Amino acid sequence: MATSPPSDDRTDLVDFIQVARSRGASDEFISQLLRAYGWPQRQIERAFFQVYEGLTGRPLPTPRGSSGEMARDAFLYLLAFITLVIWTQALGEMAFVFIEHLIPDQLNQSYQEPYWQVSFALSRLLVAYPVYLVLMGQLNRDLASNREKYFSGVRKWLTYLTLWVAALIALGTLIALLTSLLRGEVSLRLWLKILVILVIDGGVLWYYSHWVSQGPGAKIRRVNP
Repeated sequence: MATSPPSDDRTDLVDFIQVARSRGASDEFISQLLRAYGWPQRQIERAFFQVYEGLTGRPLPTPRGSSGEMARDAFLYLLAFITLVIWTQALGEMAFVFIEHLIPDQLNQSYQEPYWQVSFALSRLLVAYPVYLVLMGQLNRDLASNREKYFSGVRKWLTYLTLWVAALIALGTLIALLTSLLRGEVSLRLWLKILVILVIDGGVLWYYSHWVSQGPGAKIRRVNP
């Protein structure tokens, strides 16, 4: 069984790449061979960087603003995720208040007019939802103008984090429904509240699962006569 290559010494890897290239092997073949043997892709790339820096006698240029772009994207995705949580929670809370007003609990005589609860939920909805739309519009424009961002790790990780949270909420809701069914405590109020959660949560799951699976479309090049 082959042992994993050391992570702190790339001298042997660089020497191997240089010898293989001198014998006519292509960079793509060498890269595939090393990956098949167990070398991490990142170490292979760094070794190739060192090889080409030696061939050109110049350090590999660093793209300007690359780290800044990643930080900006992470900020936008995180803020979009936070505003998504705020406005969906506010929307669900307003639906719950409407259900409780429409079908009051006969066993709970301490029912109060939920003016403050409705106003606070409506305020969160009116603030967070427009901000969320602006952020998602900006992210979609970035994807349209920078097609490589479709494969960004920031986009993948934070979108799947959103899907993970939404999936946990859906599972928790189904568990609560099953528990109530087994205890015989199901009422119309409970069914309506669970339906609200599943509709909102299902919409989030559907949208983001479709959004993250999208790839860059083909660009249409206009030819001037």
